[in-house]
Amino acid sequence: MIAKTPPARRRIPACGIDLPPLGRIWLCLFLLILLGLITDPAASAARKRAKPPPKPKGVTHVVVRGETLFRISQAYQVKVAILMEANRLKPSTPLRVGQRLLIPGATVVKKVDPFRPLTKEDRETLERSLSEEVTAPPPPPPVEPPRPRVKTDADLLWPIQGPINSPFGPRWGKFHAGIDIGSPNYQEVIAAADGEVIYANETRGALGKAVVLQHDRGLRTVYAHLSIIIAREGDTVRQGQPICGVGDTVRATGPHLHFEVRRNGIALNPEDYLPATIDELVRDLSQRRQP
Repeated sequence: MIAKTPPARRRIPACGIDLPPLGRIWLCLFLLILLGLITDPAASAARKRAKPPPKPKGVTHVVVRGETLFRISQAYQVKVAILMEANRLKPSTPLRVGQRLLIPGATVVKKVDPFRPLTKEDRETLERSLSEEVTAPPPPPPVEPPRPRVKTDADLLWPIQGPINSPFGPRWGKFHAGIDIGSPNYQEVIAAADGEVIYANETRGALGKAVVLQHDRGLRTVYAHLSIIIAREGDTVRQGQPICGVGDTVRATGPHLHFEVRRNGIALNPEDYLPATIDELVRDLSQRRQP
């Protein structure tokens, strides 16, 4: 009997391993799979996603007693919504002393003026100014640059959507210090701009329940004839955040929102600070087409 000669083995010089033909095939398949994983775009993208995100640019502000998110936003000139997103904060969540906040885009730590509730005298003055929605004509407002007739980039948001039932100006022989916006009862009212709540209570006069927000540059907004108050005094609110609900409390012929804009105590026409309505845009377009 002639013994069978075993199949020839080929020596791999690189590693000194003898492999049969079948072993060489499996080795080639393994190397191809490995090479595919290295060059596969999906695998490469997955490795990139696994890398930690770059650290956002900014400074860390350590909260001290009395500081609010609104006051911090004013000091650094960063919107409240941006601070909330960067620090994963919830609306109206009070800050803690020693809490560390990332201030996106800031380069230096700044001093922040703490929140101080209204003094007894200031509160009494504010409540007297809220006693009536129809008052004596206000003094002339401070001289400001002329505002565009139709506003596409306004300072404030409409607190609710609805028809203006009573505009700003003379009414019943006196002066209407705001605008009345028609709306169903309990419709959600939003903050017209970032601010802090300096008053949220039942007034002593015809406006019923009211909320007053303090904004920057001496601007205040008033929301009155409310059915329900959500915001609390001392809260920081962001633009667009719900703060109260429409009502018809005290002297009102039906549910509506009485909305005022004041600068340094002087009543201003809210429509000058709100985006143009569809009616205004159509009216302006028709006037431009007239010869």
